[in-house]
Amino acid sequence: MLDILKKSIYLGLGIATVTKEKVESLVDDLIEKGQLSTDDKSKTVQEILDNLDKSETDFKKKTFAVVNEAVNSLETSTQKDIEELKKLVSDLDKKINSNEIK
Repeated sequence: MLDILKKSIYLGLGIATVTKEKVESLVDDLIEKGQLSTDDKSKTVQEILDNLDKSETDFKKKTFAVVNEAVNSLETSTQKDIEELKKLVSDLDKKINSNEIK
């Protein structure tokens, strides 16, 4: 599972590093090769960037779900558990200091 997580993180970093300039450069190459018209450049660049944003968002959601599942399977204390224990200790401390416990 750790290997899958590492590969996913590297993929996400790859998606995140694609800049508008790189996309424009790739589209320019397609125009030079005659595979795309100049008139379609801005529309194509925007579509690619939109798809990359969607892919990055999907990647983040999936990565978060995998990490959450891994953490939950470890059976460790959550922040909520810790806060509940702090409250319990605080309540007990108040009772002890007010001589409510006999």
